[in-house]
Amino acid sequence: MLIRLNETIRRHLADNIISYAVIVFFFILGISLGALTVSNIDIDTKADVKAYIDGFVSISRTDSVHSIEILKQSIKFNLLTSTALFLAGLTYLGILIVPIISTFRGFCLGFTVAFLTDSLGNGGFLLSLVSILPQNLVYIPVLIIFCVCSFSLAFAVLQSKLSRKSNEAAGYFWSIGMTALFLFFIMLGGSIIESYITPYLVKLVAPYLM
Repeated sequence: MLIRLNETIRRHLADNIISYAVIVFFFILGISLGALTVSNIDIDTKADVKAYIDGFVSISRTDSVHSIEILKQSIKFNLLTSTALFLAGLTYLGILIVPIISTFRGFCLGFTVAFLTDSLGNGGFLLSLVSILPQNLVYIPVLIIFCVCSFSLAFAVLQSKLSRKSNEAAGYFWSIGMTALFLFFIMLGGSIIESYITPYLVKLVAPYLM
């Protein structure tokens, strides 16, 4: 079983190495753009957001966290991303849409980490570690794999369209459908971490942030 799994993984990586390079490039590009955007925000906006962060940290010290609400929002966001990638993989337009989604998610990550670090210094870096890193240990690999599968299938759909073999579309739909469902369930693990573990970690480090 393990030998077969390893062989499947090696074959997948070999067949999709270019797709991985493209998706990782756009994800890193998004992180870079997000980090650079922080330096271009006006002072008033930075002050407003910093006040919000300070309030969040203060509340984290004393109030109980509504993990169920966080879980609902996390699942909703991940479901939206999964649906977008699923639909993108069914059309050749996914060749453009998937890199945009990858860049957007990278942008959000880069902007958040850069802003916290810029606003709170070392405390902001610590806050980003405990509030962003745990769930993203799940989200980032799953997102990249999901994007690669959608991107590769979108490219295959384009080739099918050009060769006029439209009868293969059902096979593409089944393949990405099973992949999307499997990866979404893995994302649920990240949502659980984000809802029940991350708030606890934030509460632990909150006294050292201000």
